[in-house]
Amino acid sequence: MIKDVRHFTNELNLITDPSLRDFARWFLMNIAPNYFWTIGASASGKYHPAFAKGEGGLVRHVKGAMRVLDELLDLNTYSHMSDLYKDYARVAILIHDCFKYGKGPIDKSQYANHGKTCAHMVEVAWYEMFQEQAPDLLIMAVESHMGQWHGPEERKPFSPIDRLVHLADYISSRSFFDIPEVSAEWEEIAMIDTPY
Repeated sequence: MIKDVRHFTNELNLITDPSLRDFARWFLMNIAPNYFWTIGASASGKYHPAFAKGEGGLVRHVKGAMRVLDELLDLNTYSHMSDLYKDYARVAILIHDCFKYGKGPIDKSQYANHGKTCAHMVEVAWYEMFQEQAPDLLIMAVESHMGQWHGPEERKPFSPIDRLVHLADYISSRSFFDIPEVSAEWEEIAMIDTPY
């Protein structure tokens, strides 16, 4: 599978702030390692649903997580959240697993640190793109997305954005969960012969 941000067209269009949308698109195309586009969501195959397994499974997992996040954002529980904060959550869920096995090539020993690694790469990329420090709320949401499965010394979800991103990631990773449309969208894009 070729790196193709068109896999995330629908998800990127949910981001209302143009600068944040551009950042997420640029990060996916230029910062995420190549393996992000090809691997399954679970190394063991035990902890993700069928649609997130196999080639492109991690991409499909992220698409599924964004769908869950968008449904959660419709709840009154999050009606107080500003559009900017909702966009931070959307960007965080789109990029949260980009460095699942390190900066590339794949190094499965890096899995335990992937939230921290991705958060660091967001800081670097944000500075490169905007010449300023990345928003702490975005960094924290990416870093803490693993929730209780972080080690005791790692940062746990704290803010409403953190908890929202963690919950969307968690729900979309349950083995009973299936979103047939995510697989259909991925297959449609995967069949297109891309020029790069």
